[in-house]
Amino acid sequence: MKSGVWAALMLASGAVQAAGPDWQTVSDTPEALTAIDAGSVEHMAGRVRFRERQSIRGAELDAATLRPVREVLEKRLIDCRAARIATLSRAVFSDDDAMIDHRAVRPDRAVWQPVLRSDPRFRLLCGRG
Repeated sequence: MKSGVWAALMLASGAVQAAGPDWQTVSDTPEALTAIDAGSVEHMAGRVRFRERQSIRGAELDAATLRPVREVLEKRLIDCRAARIATLSRAVFSDDDAMIDHRAVRPDRAVWQPVLRSDPRFRLLCGRG
């Protein structure tokens, strides 16, 4: 009985997570499928932090290793007020989840790029477009 109550409390508190990330597709092209992990979305005073995954379908090769690129995972930050986006970290993977490259930057040193308000990521995360 005690274990059932404990399990119910853990579920209610959110201590037990679902089977994994909840990926929502934002772009589907012949080259790549791009999705956002809905569970990773954090709203912070006009900005939204999130994880983005690109599943590469084409024959893209990493220039440094000449290995095929299969997936790119990024932690990103979008500024809804200024319509701009930055990459905080980027990991590139090949076959069998072998990491090819990883880069990270502190948020205060992020390089911002403009993002169109019609971009699917902007519309999904900022709620307008």
